[in-house]
Amino acid sequence: MDDIELPAAVIKRVKSEMADSIQDLLTKAADKVNQDLESCLGVHLLTPRPGAMPVIPAPFAIEEPTRPTQQTPGLMDRMLLRSAKIEREAESAEEQYRQDLANWQATRDAHELERTEIEKAFRLAAKGFSAQMERALDYVLSGIAWPKETQVAYEFSQDVTGVALDVDLPDEGDIPQRSAEARGNGKLTFKNRSDAQVRRDFVALCYGSLFRVVGEVFALLPAIQKILVSGYIQRNNPATGAVDDQYVLSVLVGRDQWDAIDFNRLDAIDPAATLIACGAVVKLDRSARFVEVTPMDMSVLN
Repeated sequence: MDDIELPAAVIKRVKSEMADSIQDLLTKAADKVNQDLESCLGVHLLTPRPGAMPVIPAPFAIEEPTRPTQQTPGLMDRMLLRSAKIEREAESAEEQYRQDLANWQATRDAHELERTEIEKAFRLAAKGFSAQMERALDYVLSGIAWPKETQVAYEFSQDVTGVALDVDLPDEGDIPQRSAEARGNGKLTFKNRSDAQVRRDFVALCYGSLFRVVGEVFALLPAIQKILVSGYIQRNNPATGAVDDQYVLSVLVGRDQWDAIDFNRLDAIDPAATLIACGAVVKLDRSARFVEVTPMDMSVLN
């Protein structure tokens, strides 16, 4: 059947009567487009406050498999010689149930053991036990939902009162390059962000990522008094054509400096301003791109 084009008057009437619903759909669509950028620029907003309790895995929530209903062959089944088939199907279902139950029990036990071990690691890490500090930190860092791929490596100082963290930051091209807006005229419009704005957004993402890492460590490990955090990115080396790791940001943060932050107003905090106030080693060129720097040495933790 051929498509029938609706009269302009009908379209206008539908838009008028459903204006609110249409605007709501467009707003949701715009929010979905913009969420990626907002997650990048707000990466620091989930930073825990000092002393915040870490979250352990939730209790095992998968329901236990249900035993199949036993079906007993009746008189008609026996007369039609269906008894053997029914019994075989019942045995097969019972066997599958036993296998599912064993798998469920193994999964449940492993989950509950992990919960117990993680809770123990958090408890002992808070008391300064170095081995448990490592386990707790591994768990917390691996559980961060970064807006863009980010990797963190660390090394404790000899007296375990400081820690040096190396952060493999996202790529410069990971930043979203357009935004969306639901205008009141029933249209969804897209706007390309300028190259300069994208560069500034990337710088903000890097500062925010380091801010988040520092906050996670200070919240988790009360024994840590100093944190050296350095971030690096991958860039093409024009001299060799190879892609090199280039450090672009390095800062030493003391717990007293961190405790001065008002974590009730994280949305009013500029991570760049915070880290620069702590003496960050960083340099931007005229186009707001990071310039390679020499990161601080771990000796500053002593």
